[in-house]
Amino acid sequence: YKKSGAGKFGGNIVGVTRKEDWEIQKWIDEFITNNPQYNFISDNCQKFVYDFVIWLTDNNCKIDQVPDAATIDKNYSDIVLDGFSAAAEGNAIAAFTFAQKCDSKGPDYTKITVGHLATQAVAGPGLGVFADAKIVEHRFSLGNVVGGHFGFNANTGVGVRNGNLEAHFLGFWSKSWC
Repeated sequence: YKKSGAGKFGGNIVGVTRKEDWEIQKWIDEFITNNPQYNFISDNCQKFVYDFVIWLTDNNCKIDQVPDAATIDKNYSDIVLDGFSAAAEGNAIAAFTFAQKCDSKGPDYTKITVGHLATQAVAGPGLGVFADAKIVEHRFSLGNVVGGHFGFNANTGVGVRNGNLEAHFLGFWSKSWC
């Protein structure tokens, strides 16, 4: 068990891994070699995190956070047909995704998800119970300036997760940022 630093306040679960410490260090060294120059709108810490999580979980992950600006060119996309379950630090989740496609070039970000089911219980950081069922969702943003999402879902739950106060009932929702 290793502490999760995922999410606004830490403790979020984005997936599970079976990678060894030496494999992780090797991947980090290769990333630094392949991305020697930091660029605030493309090759940056957000690109590192997305690419790392995708590799670490073998593309079987749930990333809710949208990058402000990063060029994500790893294959976080296509037919996924996979799921995971995990529990740590007061957060338990089981998730399954049928298919998704994510693309990020600098501040331009888009993600399309088709078929996603998840249940989540949060007891720190945050508190709540959630059941997410997305038929289809299109999420988009332009940096940290404007963004949104639309689609069909039956999400139901109430509580605080990912730094947001949320209340959902069969797809109708309200969210405020903490």
